[in-house]
Amino acid sequence: MREAEEEQYPELDLRLTAENVEELYEYAPCGYCSCLPDGTLVKLNQTLLGWLHYTRTELVAHRTFQELLSIGGRLHYETYCAPLLLLQGEVREISYQLRRRDGSRLSVLLNAQLLRDPLGNPLLVRITLFDITERQKYEQELLRAKSQAEEQGRQLARANEQLIAKNEQLTRINQDLDNFVYTASHDLKQPINNMAGIFEELMRTASFTDPEAPGMVSMFNDALRQMLSTIEDLTVVVQLQREQEHTTVELIELQPFTEELIRSLPARTDARFTLDFAAVPRLHFPRPGLQSILYNLLSNGLKYAHPDRPPHLWVSTALVDGAPVLSVRDNGRGIDLQRHGQELFQLFRRFHSDVPGSGVGLYLVQRLVHQAGGRIEVESQVGEGTTFRLYL
Repeated sequence: MREAEEEQYPELDLRLTAENVEELYEYAPCGYCSCLPDGTLVKLNQTLLGWLHYTRTELVAHRTFQELLSIGGRLHYETYCAPLLLLQGEVREISYQLRRRDGSRLSVLLNAQLLRDPLGNPLLVRITLFDITERQKYEQELLRAKSQAEEQGRQLARANEQLIAKNEQLTRINQDLDNFVYTASHDLKQPINNMAGIFEELMRTASFTDPEAPGMVSMFNDALRQMLSTIEDLTVVVQLQREQEHTTVELIELQPFTEELIRSLPARTDARFTLDFAAVPRLHFPRPGLQSILYNLLSNGLKYAHPDRPPHLWVSTALVDGAPVLSVRDNGRGIDLQRHGQELFQLFRRFHSDVPGSGVGLYLVQRLVHQAGGRIEVESQVGEGTTFRLYL
């Protein structure tokens, strides 16, 4: 078995094994030196001399090892390293700085061993030195990177605290605004109703001889009705948001839910609806919120139908990155998104003045979707139709 193993190795050039021990010592990748117990240098290898830029005759028997160290290093060596050598015979991995001939410093890691004579008296100290300049640079880079990361972490923490405070402030402001809108709309509703009643009684009992009176009366009546409609819409917006905040999330079967909702839409016999919930047949959502979202999108699809074709609406679901997406598409007039895209979900913004409406529906849809933690994407082409995608 041994003969078979030996046959596997290639024949070696014997010159490769004829290493010169003196050369191994002189040109080792680390510094070697030997000194007497008092530190007097008696031997140094060429590697260490090259690091220090000294000649051998300048150091051997003329200088001590301690003199090669920085002032702090010399103090440490004499008070800590030398006593420890006498006590336990060796020291390992102590960091020092050597002073070169030109005064520059070299960072090294020291290992030392104390040799004793047969009687146990200290005889010689053998020292091995490793250049750790690159290691220290790497450690300093790590420390700088750590310091920068910690500072960035502190800055992010401060920014996060500020963001949380701003969000809390905005939440309070939104709540205050909602409360104000709800209170104002509620308080204005009764006076406007009173005005409407007085106006109706005036129209029933009064007579006008001015030929422009009928037009003025009609304009006043339209403004009064518009004011009542706006107040009602504002009340509905706040009420639905409050309801969604206090309504529990349900698992809603979309097919029957949407079919029932379609039956509540304004009657239009030529309208077609295509439903496809195969990808996501059920959604977790507050029922009143989803009902308002779908009702507004579907009723808008009917209201803004293209005059040249019957309305056709598609309602479907899909899974995108594991999250449900609810889509509502129509073949209606479409919206010029390049012109109106930034205003699409603003309150009381309308883009087809010839069709009656209040401009509240899309605003309410966006608020309800955002309140549930979702977002909306819109695609539209004028004359072709519009698609709303709700990422829930």
